Amino acid sequence: MITFAYSAESAASDSIEGFWVWIALFALALTGILILYISSLQTRKIEKIHKEIFDRQLEMEKNQTKLLSNMSENIYGMVNKALKKEEGKESRNEPAMSLVRHEPELSSFDGIDNIEDRLLTVTNDLIEFLRLKSDKIEIVNETFNLNNVLNEISGYICNKYKGRQVDLIFDINNNVPRLLVGDSLHLGQVINSILEHMMERLESGELKLEITMYSTYEESIELEFQFHDTGEGITEEALESLFNPYYDEQSSTYRGLGLFVSGELVKMMKGELSAHSQLGKGTSFTLTVPLEIHDRQNKRMYRLPEKVLTGKKVFIVDDNYNAALAIKKTFAYFRHEVRVLSKEAFLKNMPNLMPYDIVVLHESLFNQRLMDYLSKLKLGKELKIIALNSLLRVDEEQFSDDLIDVYLYTPLNQERIFEMIVGMYDISVESIEDGNPEKENALKIYKSHIQETKDISQSSFAAFRDKHILIVEDNVINQKVLSSLLVPGGVKISLANNGQEAVDMIKEKKMKFDLVLMDINMPILDGYAATEMIRLDPKYDTLPIVAFTALVLDSEIEKMYSCGINAFLSKPLNIGKLYTALSMFLLEGKKAAEAEVVTAEKEEQVVLKGLDVKHGIAHANNSKVLYMEVLSEFMAAYGKSDILFKKLVNEHRYEQIKMLCIDMRGLTGTIGAHDMLELVNKIHHAILYKNQATLPDFIHRYHSEITALNSSIEEYLSLS
Repeated sequence: MITFAYSAESAASDSIEGFWVWIALFALALTGILILYISSLQTRKIEKIHKEIFDRQLEMEKNQTKLLSNMSENIYGMVNKALKKEEGKESRNEPAMSLVRHEPELSSFDGIDNIEDRLLTVTNDLIEFLRLKSDKIEIVNETFNLNNVLNEISGYICNKYKGRQVDLIFDINNNVPRLLVGDSLHLGQVINSILEHMMERLESGELKLEITMYSTYEESIELEFQFHDTGEGITEEALESLFNPYYDEQSSTYRGLGLFVSGELVKMMKGELSAHSQLGKGTSFTLTVPLEIHDRQNKRMYRLPEKVLTGKKVFIVDDNYNAALAIKKTFAYFRHEVRVLSKEAFLKNMPNLMPYDIVVLHESLFNQRLMDYLSKLKLGKELKIIALNSLLRVDEEQFSDDLIDVYLYTPLNQERIFEMIVGMYDISVESIEDGNPEKENALKIYKSHIQETKDISQSSFAAFRDKHILIVEDNVINQKVLSSLLVPGGVKISLANNGQEAVDMIKEKKMKFDLVLMDINMPILDGYAATEMIRLDPKYDTLPIVAFTALVLDSEIEKMYSCGINAFLSKPLNIGKLYTALSMFLLEGKKAAEAEVVTAEKEEQVVLKGLDVKHGIAHANNSKVLYMEVLSEFMAAYGKSDILFKKLVNEHRYEQIKMLCIDMRGLTGTIGAHDMLELVNKIHHAILYKNQATLPDFIHRYHSEITALNSSIEEYLSLS
């Protein structure tokens, strides 16, 4: 019985243990299934994320290739319009005066209106876009003067948007250095693009650029540029696509291309660019760029030559109170005691101005009562009176009176205030030429505005055949535009990328130059200092130096002349004025003869397999040099696209093949590669009509056509 009892109890125990074993196995299986389910969910989630990333990348590539295609189609359309308009003009034999001219733009190349100017802009954008795609843009870090960059930007923006009722303000922190090390050309391009974008959408109100320096590690600093406007603002949806370029068919213009290129340039400079907007409250951009200070030991960037010039009492009233505060900050740098009053408060109750040494008043405030009061003050003390206005409204009817010591135009920076104070009190400052006796220049100086010679075309510059001109310019596109204008007429051209290169080329004496065309805002050595260094040597007293710059203020132009400049040409290029400037120094009183450009005749005789040169040049603003640049960039970006095409076909990536076709259709049509265009059209049709099975048949043909096209491009570039 005992044994039986024990066995029953043991069996019960075994049964219980077996039950829990099954429970454990079931739980384990359930856990495994749950893990597999969760793993499956995570896998699907990861796949979804990857798909979203791929789709976003695909959409970006679509936008870029669509933009490129639209660019090329728009170039084609504008060329046809220009040609038809020119043909119509010839058939009607209308006088040149009937054409609408937009000075000082490049439309005067062929006597057509702003179609040609837009065409040049599109060609430049196409080159810049291709250079980005083929990673050919380099960031070059060199010493530059930030004030020169800002002066040129303000000159360009205010000239382009002249008459806008916008207060453009530069609010520069007093710790921002004068000389920096970085890529001034691309930094200026980015700032210019942002300001252009904001000005396009602002008819009135305020646009402020605040510049602040932050110290980082070692020798580096971070410069922050904050742009704020008082416009209507944009939606969140528009903000998200702000840096994605597209073609606006309604206005026939490109939107966002400048910002897209700017965003890419900022990344290359290792900086950041972001935007923020709120409907009804305006839009803001923040740009941060790492730079280096040229001279960390010299913490006072601007030193007034005499102590008596510091500690002046300054009174400021501007049309815009925020602008007045920015001006106050600039004067305060020189240890001046500054008081700012709003325009409304000043008109309501004009304060006693007797305690002040410098009075800065907006031009709109001057009336007879105020003038009489200021005249009395001047009789009893040395009072400097400054009339203030905006560079955007510089061509409006200007207030003028002998009582005014200085006419000052906003936006301002520290260097302009420094030069104004020194000039206002007739104090000399140290310059490169100090210590040398002042010598009379053997060449005439033309201080008046250069007049435009009418009916000038590219062939007219054959009058300067065999003359040697040194172009000192850091912008590659400007170099190419000038070269394309002068070289076909037999003018010899040498290029210098900055003032130091120009000085070295002139003093090496390997080449004799007949004229120097000098930009002012350049890295390493600017145009002011380069001209002074050239003029130090009496041997170059007879070398004409013509400034070519976007700087427009009288004080800036006067500074050019004091450095040794003989004449001044403003950007953008006006070929009639360029012809006049060259004539003053190179024709020696002779009349320019009518001359045909021989190279233009030769161009029509060039026969290359798969490349219509004449057609391509017409698409590049009739500029051989710009056409060559487009061809060169096309080869860099798409010369080996046959390898990509084969890879995409083998991987059945049909959407990307379609995008490649869109790319190639637009570009091959632009450069005149008709055979390649015909082939990519066939490939594109195969994709559209779902005939993907035929795509492998195109691999060998694509390789043959692109190889032949590359050979023709290389042959043409070597002939040129």
